[in-house]
Amino acid sequence: MKTLKLFFLLPLISFIMMSFSQCNGDQFDKTPPATITESFYQKWVGGVPGSKGTLVTIKLNNPDKEIVFDSIYFDGAITSLKTSKTEKGITLTGNFSANTAQNDIVMEGDPKKEFGNTPTKRSAKIPFDLEQGEAIISYKIKKKKRYYKVIGIKKTKSLFYQ
Repeated sequence: MKTLKLFFLLPLISFIMMSFSQCNGDQFDKTPPATITESFYQKWVGGVPGSKGTLVTIKLNNPDKEIVFDSIYFDGAITSLKTSKTEKGITLTGNFSANTAQNDIVMEGDPKKEFGNTPTKRSAKIPFDLEQGEAIISYKIKKKKRYYKVIGIKKTKSLFYQ
């Protein structure tokens, strides 16, 4: 009897496992939400010590008016996208600021142990494996969240703010 139950459960278990394994490959749109005319990133350094980050810029021609751009995944991090209208289309920018990272605070009951204690950086794992020069933009069309992988993002000159 146990063999009979196992015989019926195996197809169900394999179906569930195959469903989960297919999710990763189908999560990206094959075509971009608009024509990408230019994409680049640049490191930036601010006038205040410790103020630095990366600015990612993606320029699009004539995107559909129903698209609402949400966020960008780049270099192991995520940030919101800012949209600016231009003559030829729109520009998406994501500013990854290193000084806005959240820190865990480790507190000790003994003040001698607490002295010199530095907070550890908390790093959130993004759900995508990205290579150098790749990013994922997330956007919504008719309230449905979608993703597109942008490849070939070029590094340009760094920005130095005073």
